[in-house]
Amino acid sequence: MQDNQGYEIDQILQEMRSDYWRTLEAVEEDGGGTKAEYLIIRCGNNRYGLLAASCREVLKLPHLVRVPRLPEHLRGIFNLRGEIVAVTDICPLLGQSGQTVHESFRLVIVEEGAIKTALLVEVVEGLIEVSEEQIEPLAEGAGAGARDLFFGKVVQGEEALVLLSLDKLLGRPELIVDQKEQAEGKR
Repeated sequence: MQDNQGYEIDQILQEMRSDYWRTLEAVEEDGGGTKAEYLIIRCGNNRYGLLAASCREVLKLPHLVRVPRLPEHLRGIFNLRGEIVAVTDICPLLGQSGQTVHESFRLVIVEEGAIKTALLVEVVEGLIEVSEEQIEPLAEGAGAGARDLFFGKVVQGEEALVLLSLDKLLGRPELIVDQKEQAEGKR
């Protein structure tokens, strides 16, 4: 019985060595460049990529509670397992007109640093793995007023996927609601 166990261990070790060497060869073939996954979303006719590491979950559109006197891009709030989360329509922030919300819309819960919000998107297409070599710079004049939010694009066939910088998007002054300033403004 002990001889069988020894054979199994030798076989397992040999398989592990083979897997190790195959993995090293695959990395060398890829050029060793770093890769990252992006969540593909659609806003209007444009496709955008969000770093998947910052996306926590995708939800069907719940009932939103509208908060008076908030800007157009803040569509409301909802309760996410006991936590109140603001819903942000990114289209106005990207220089597009606001969207008419339908039941087919989705919320992408994103978190970057201390800020957590739900991005209102028309469609979530899925995930894509992108290597650094695939990312191209944007053409001059592309993106108009929201150019600072983009850090590159990936061309896929005839369509381009514009990569969004979540830290810059969530750090925009339009997304920060300072209760202290609002209270002082009422006086």
